Order: sequence, then C-alpha cells, then structure tokens
Amino acid sequence: MKKARLFVVTMLVIIPMLVTSCVSQVTETPVVETEEPAIVETEEVVEATEPVEGTEELGPVLKIGQIGMMSGSMALYGLQQQRGFIMGLEYMSGGNMDDQGRYIIANRPIEVIVKDDEGDPEKAVSLALELIEKDGVELLQGPVSSASAIALTQVALENQIVLMIDPAASYFTTGAYFNPYVFRTARTSFDDTLIIAKYLVENVGPTFAHIGIDNAFGQASGTALKYSVEKFGGELIADIYAPFETTDFTPYVQQAMDSGAENLFLTWSGTGYITLFQSLADMGALDVMTVGTGYGDNASFTAVFGEDVLNQVGLNVYHYTVPENPVNDWLVETHYNTYVNEPDGAINAYPDLFTAGGMASAIALATALEATGGDTSGDAMIAALEGLTFEGPKGTYHIRPEDHVCEQPMNILRLVNLDPDLNDDGINEYEFFETVYVSTYDELGVPCTLEGEYADRCGDLPIIPAE
Repeated sequence: MKKARLFVVTMLVIIPMLVTSCVSQVTETPVVETEEPAIVETEEVVEATEPVEGTEELGPVLKIGQIGMMSGSMALYGLQQQRGFIMGLEYMSGGNMDDQGRYIIANRPIEVIVKDDEGDPEKAVSLALELIEKDGVELLQGPVSSASAIALTQVALENQIVLMIDPAASYFTTGAYFNPYVFRTARTSFDDTLIIAKYLVENVGPTFAHIGIDNAFGQASGTALKYSVEKFGGELIADIYAPFETTDFTPYVQQAMDSGAENLFLTWSGTGYITLFQSLADMGALDVMTVGTGYGDNASFTAVFGEDVLNQVGLNVYHYTVPENPVNDWLVETHYNTYVNEPDGAINAYPDLFTAGGMASAIALATALEATGGDTSGDAMIAALEGLTFEGPKGTYHIRPEDHVCEQPMNILRLVNLDPDLNDDGINEYEFFETVYVSTYDELGVPCTLEGEYADRCGDLPIIPAE
C-alpha cells in the first residue's frame, strides 16, 4: 500500500478548537476580563479625564466596537483576536493610560466594546448597528466569521465607518463586497493557496480535488485554489462542498477519491474538521492522495495531527516562534507575562494563530489615528490607511490602496515535534516547527478581485482571468 502523505496548508479557520478539556477551559473564561481594563462592555459614555497641570488635555474617549466569535466552536479564535488587539493598543500607546485604565492613542483614551456574534451574520449586523447607534463607536474591528465580515461591509458603507477585518480570510470582503470603508489586516484565501500550490504542483503532481464548507469562506477558498494551482501549471478537477453541519463525510470523500486527483485540499473549520480527517483515514484517502490541510492554532494541534505527519512541510499563517523582529519579541514577552497566570495560562500563555492579526489591526488603526490627529471620519481614515506600510508581529505589512488587501509574510514550516510542553514546566510552549521559508510581504502576487463600479481600481494589479 502506498505510504500516506500529508502536506499542510492553513486556511482562515481550518483547524478546529481542541475538543478536550482545554477548550472547556477557554470557553468558560469570561470574554471581558477584569485584568484588561481597556476592554469595557458598557453603555455608559465615559468622559475625558481632567488634565494634569502642565500636560495636554485629553480628547474625547474613542470607542471601538470589536465583533468576534467569543463563544461556540471557534471561541479560541475570538479570544486570540481580542487579546491581540489589546496588545496592539498597549504597544502603540507605549503603555500610556488615562486614570480609567484606557490606553491613549492620538491623545484619545480608547475604549474597546467586545460583542459576540456567535458566527451569525444577522447577529453581527444587529450588534454593529447597536454599537454605532447606541454605544457611539467610531470604528469597527473583526470578525472571525467570513460570512459575518461580508454582512458587515454594508454596515460600514451605510454608516461611513471604517471596518478593519481580522481574522476573517474570505477575499470577498475586499473583492465582490468591497467598498472604500472596508480594510483588512487579515490575509486572504489567496495568500494560503498561492504559497503552497507551487510546492504541491512541483513536488507531488498537478491535479487537485477540494473539499470545502458550503459557505463564503469555503467557496472563496475554492476559487483561490483554482487560480493558484493553474498559475503554477496544475488543475482543479473536483471542487466539492458540504454543509457546515455535516457529520458524515463519506460521500464527499468518495467523490474526491473517485476524481483521481493526486492532491486533496481541505477548507474546513470547527470541530467537524476532526470528523472529516477521520473519514479520510478510515476510507483510505490518505493512502492514495496527498492531503493538504493546515498548521492551525496551537491548542488543538495535537488533537488533529499524529506521528505520521512528522517531518512534513506545510503552510502556516503565524506561529510565534517564527518571526524575528522587535514587534513580535515584544508581543511574545508581554503576552506571556500578562496571561501566564490566567486560568487558561497553561495552554494560552503564548500568542497563537490569530493573536498577531488582532495586534496588526490595532497597529494599523493606531497608526492611522496618529496621522489624522484622532479624526475617525471616513475620509480622514481612508486617506491614512490606503497605502499604509507598517511593522507588525509578522514583519512588514502593506495595505494596497487599490483594493485594501493587506500584503504580509506567510510561513512554510516543517513539523518536527508533537509534544506541546517539551520542558515539562506545565506551560505549553508549542515548539512544533522548524522554519523552512518565510515569504516577503509583496512576493505572492495576490490578485485584485474588485467588481462592478470598483473594478477599474485594480489598475496594474494581477486579476483573475475571465472564464
């Protein structure tokens, strides 16, 4: 029998949360923690503090609405988003706070109001409107769900308020659903597929099948995969979608096997991923196809991967052990010191998959606010964010002025260890990888996917060829 081969490719929320007691610890942790005074879920308007003699008087409190999946199967991602964003505000403020414990950016105390959309687009819209109309937020950040992100683009347009998307990865938000108020620090589905497609085509074979969730995230990933494999001379011969609630993957796996494809690419999220992977093993797909999946979050890693994948190479969006820059050094040290003694500290002391994205969003918004003098109006923020290049935890980021795609480094790593706590100190370090390659922020050539009235903005950027 042919030896099973597994290559690893990360999508937005491809690795589920750990379904053991670790996740229970995370999901039971309150969303808004008292140790983090900058995160306040309240309807009260807090007035600017009285100035200290000889210092500049603070401007009005700036409220930012953060929408994420803070409960349910992907609550870990919402937690990473939330903590990373606060880390970013702390970093950009230099730790400078008002007497209410709020970080100060552009001379304005920042109040972050966190809301849980539970991955529901309708709830995301309702919460966003409540944040804008009732709480008086001036900026929006998030969410985890790509479907929610797409729904929020219309809220941003109608209210002329900047929406900074992270971690949702669907390229639709800066493509078919683009408007000038929508920005992202999240990478797109194309970042994932471009960096790995070349490797699989050249080292395994040119034919691909794809199993994805039948939603915006999965469909966007399928389109990105097709573009990427064709760019490097491959072909997507079976594009298969299943409902998110699927518990029996047998017909979908069989369809992929029957296609004769050499590679099978997976786009999934939530706890269903483990069931899907078990089906692949039970049906022998791992013996006849090279299965591309992902190096995702640290906490659920060992629930998905076994000894048979050691020494394999795959894609990763962010792992705290990879970047070598002062921002990441600060994030790792500060995050550890802040959270190691929390109830979930044993598994969440170190930054994880989407912590960097939350921090990057805060850095981008804070940099723009400094440029505008604290002016959050659409016109001012758009001008400050378009073309912005900044240093974040992954390295250099660049927000393209044409379509607001955020170009950023991506990782190819080799899996060399599956023991999360090598030194047996009770704190998981998750030192799983050796670094194979880290792309520069501008080398992948992510295509511009703008449509309709915005299509001409693509200019000289690469585009997806018409069918």
